[in-house]
Amino acid sequence: MIYKLSKYMSDLKLDIAGFLGAGGKLIIEDEFLKYKHPYGKRFSVRLNDVDTVSTDALRGGKAKLKIIGKGTVLAEIDMPIPWAEKCQKWILNNLKK
Repeated sequence: MIYKLSKYMSDLKLDIAGFLGAGGKLIIEDEFLKYKHPYGKRFSVRLNDVDTVSTDALRGGKAKLKIIGKGTVLAEIDMPIPWAEKCQKWILNNLKK
């Protein structure tokens, strides 16, 4: 696994490189938190609506990353546990409150 954190202008990006680069990207741009995966999984949530981020362990080394705002799950995605934990830390560190 390779984790890259880059900061260009007002954009923040976290690349999660899995096998053949199939890990996806978390991006903060234009006041939105976006996740894009090469196999079509994606979400986009307004950053101001995000209160916290949690991870729930699933079977088989997977975890569910949940983006939570005002007591509601705004987005959720399944990914390997280390990726989910890294994404959770990165999002919480970049929340603007």
